[in-house]
Amino acid sequence: MSNTITLRIETAVYNHRRYGRPWIAQVDFKTNPRGDYQWGAWIGDEGDAGLLTLDAKAGDVVATGQKDFRKPGSLSTEFFIVGEDGSLRKVSRVDAFNHQTQTA
Repeated sequence: MSNTITLRIETAVYNHRRYGRPWIAQVDFKTNPRGDYQWGAWIGDEGDAGLLTLDAKAGDVVATGQKDFRKPGSLSTEFFIVGEDGSLRKVSRVDAFNHQTQTA
């Protein structure tokens, strides 16, 4: 069993009138094909650069994103698999789903 890794991802300055706050979550596809999200934290002030934090383990699927208010229903979401060293390997939603459901 692997140890908990605290992920820390810096975020850039953004236009808070156009975009929502950045977010991070651990995603579980094992019982829900759309994913069950356990939210991490964003530390910062609206519109300023900040820091996303989340406790995860190697092999977990993590997603990050940010809502675009000008495009209703638009949400930029990226999926990653956490490495043994805490590194994040970017994957598609399908690859993230397959990673969890094929190794479960």
